[in-house]
Amino acid sequence: MTAEANAFTTGWVTYFRHAQGQYALRNLDGWLRRRLRCVRLKQCKRVKTIADFLQGNGVPEWRAWRLALSGKGWWRMAASPSAHEAMPTKWFDTLGLVSLASHHAALNAAGNRRGT
Repeated sequence: MTAEANAFTTGWVTYFRHAQGQYALRNLDGWLRRRLRCVRLKQCKRVKTIADFLQGNGVPEWRAWRLALSGKGWWRMAASPSAHEAMPTKWFDTLGLVSLASHHAALNAAGNRRGT
């Protein structure tokens, strides 16, 4: 899933490389990570597998079960502190997710020139 997101977002950022939008790109980075957290929690499907996944990623048992047993929706659970603890930004870096803001900064640092 991160490969699909990377393909779309890097192309999109490359298209808008001349725009001044670091703040907007940081917001989109946060939204994308929240959406991927939501999808990952939704893949667990059941309360026990959500709790096991959270515990496996370093969340204490009582907090993992508290989130897993909550009646919140997937989007709201993805914004919880337990989900952020289990899936921090470094976790997405290890999966290979490209940051929009850093990709934009790298394009601007290179001068946006084609080999001329």
